[in-house]
Amino acid sequence: MDISKFFRFEWTFYILPMVVGVLAGFGAIAFRTLTGFVHNIAMEGRFGFLVNEHEPLHSIWGYGTFLVPAVGFVLVVFLLRKYSPESQGHGVPEVMAAVYTNKGRIPGRVAVFKTIASALTIGSGGSAGDEGPIVQIGASLGSVVGQRLHLSGIETITLLGCGSAAGIAAIFNAPLGGILFAVELILPEFSVRTMVPLALSTSISTYVSRYFLGNEPAFSVPHYALTSGYELPLYILLGIFVGIVAIFYIKMLHAVEGAFSRWKAPVYAKPVVGGLAVGVLGVAMYHVYGQFFVYGVGYSTMSTILSGTAGYTVLFLLLLTIMKMATTSITLGCGGSGGILAPSLFVGASLGAAFGTAAGMVFPGIEPIAYANVGMGAMLGGMTGASLTAIILFFEITRDYSIILPLTMGVFLTRAFVHHHHEGTIYELALLRRGIRIPHERAIDTLSIVPVKDVMDRYEGEEGLLEIYQYAPVLDALVIMNEKRVNDIAVVNKSGTPVGIVHKDDILYFYTRERVMARKHLG
Repeated sequence: MDISKFFRFEWTFYILPMVVGVLAGFGAIAFRTLTGFVHNIAMEGRFGFLVNEHEPLHSIWGYGTFLVPAVGFVLVVFLLRKYSPESQGHGVPEVMAAVYTNKGRIPGRVAVFKTIASALTIGSGGSAGDEGPIVQIGASLGSVVGQRLHLSGIETITLLGCGSAAGIAAIFNAPLGGILFAVELILPEFSVRTMVPLALSTSISTYVSRYFLGNEPAFSVPHYALTSGYELPLYILLGIFVGIVAIFYIKMLHAVEGAFSRWKAPVYAKPVVGGLAVGVLGVAMYHVYGQFFVYGVGYSTMSTILSGTAGYTVLFLLLLTIMKMATTSITLGCGGSGGILAPSLFVGASLGAAFGTAAGMVFPGIEPIAYANVGMGAMLGGMTGASLTAIILFFEITRDYSIILPLTMGVFLTRAFVHHHHEGTIYELALLRRGIRIPHERAIDTLSIVPVKDVMDRYEGEEGLLEIYQYAPVLDALVIMNEKRVNDIAVVNKSGTPVGIVHKDDILYFYTRERVMARKHLG
């Protein structure tokens, strides 16, 4: 026995994912730091790199703050048009497009210019998330490593997925959420060949992030326990309610982005108009309620809602929902650079809190914060299609397992509702606008598990045929037919006696029928 076989070390499998994890971890730190710097300059009028995201946003400009987003958006459009057009967009759809249309190749400059553009957008008050940019930044870093080392397409795509997962893990302090995000949305394959690299890269990036940024959960939520089953129907209603709003949100984003892209106006008119619109809406909230609720990512408002101490009314929470959807749609539509995940959490939190507060008026004892928690996860799952990511990511950013039962039910009900009543998630629609269609599900390849005997016909004594064992996968028979350019193969049993014959036409008919049945079953 050659013992060396037990100690084979594939550096592309073990070492490179850890390298990508380190790069993505420092990429996340650089992005957070630059965003803080832009925020301090644009809003506070001072030099500094640190921002407490859970404190309400302040601005020294008062009502003049409405001009700040427009200035930031113009700088973003100028920067991306001149130096890196491929860095435009949400971030996640661009990475998905690279996987399915460009063998995982993303230019290295994307990491640099996406960092700057997204920091300018969010730091100047644009309503967008930081997960989309860090996904694209991490993916670019992973892709560049694969390209520079002249790795194969699948290896480069795997490193791209490692960078995406590591970015999510670092920015949210959520290694498991990062893995599931890459599995559900980025990578076309789920196997040991992808899972081990993902685990290595996210573990390393999370360690780097924790070392420099700390190990505190993103949100602190009061402990909740589901003590009575009478609340379950309410969570079912919440899942459907969030599903309806998620569809409306997707349509709004799609419509606003389409309107800006069709608008025949000077290039810089779009960011000016969009920036002013976001600025006016933000200042309007400031004028009436004393805070810039809808500027930036919105972590401070989410923290206030989830703390249970704000005492917001149902109407105000619904207003927050509508305003955040509007400002995010305008920010991304007019040319701003940012993601949709964090705004989805914001909308879900305010919407869920409104539902819970209203339910508490009818059923005393209802805890609105529990519904805000479920609303966050449900909206995220419904918008992006990443249901498992929504559940695990929520658990990691709150460190609270007590809400897991209603959360799981709410997330999957919302996802099912959106799936059956809308043509795609926000990411799928963004790709369809460019003519790119990706598979909705990754079903098992039927040809690789069904034996040849299940599709063979009766053997009629034909001589000179190639032979295949009756329990070999149908895929093996198809490969032989293509390589040898034949249309028929004899099927033999263990002793080599012919028991049937398989035809290429029958295999293709069988495969097509199975796919059609699977699609009907999955809706």
